[in-house]
Amino acid sequence: MLEVQLIGNLGQDPEARYTAEGTMVVTFPVATKRRWTDRSGQKHEETTWVDITVWGNLAEICHQHLTKGRQVFVRGRPEVRAFTRKNGEPGAALRVTAESILFLGSKQDKAAEEMPTPSLDDLPLNGIPDDDIPF
Repeated sequence: MLEVQLIGNLGQDPEARYTAEGTMVVTFPVATKRRWTDRSGQKHEETTWVDITVWGNLAEICHQHLTKGRQVFVRGRPEVRAFTRKNGEPGAALRVTAESILFLGSKQDKAAEEMPTPSLDDLPLNGIPDDDIPF
């Protein structure tokens, strides 16, 4: 099983459509940021855009409640799509079919902006504090 987890902000409002069977499908781009400091002390920031696809009941909830700028946590199945740019150069896009989405904050939510986004390295293993792990 291949699964990704990401935290980012919506780049635009979700777009909805329906399949011939009447199932809602919602898509939206999410911008994720990676920040690091190199050995010389210079700070860097890299943004990666991920296209999210959501199906069914979860799609309906996302369409009703998500807007551009909203911060989300997405867990789902990744897929890389190759394409050719207008200038003829090859490119690739990361798509994730969401299994679950948590609504976090928004750009307008001052408290959410002030809270640092946790790194997976900062989270305890299975809810057990690091100092209680015997190895």
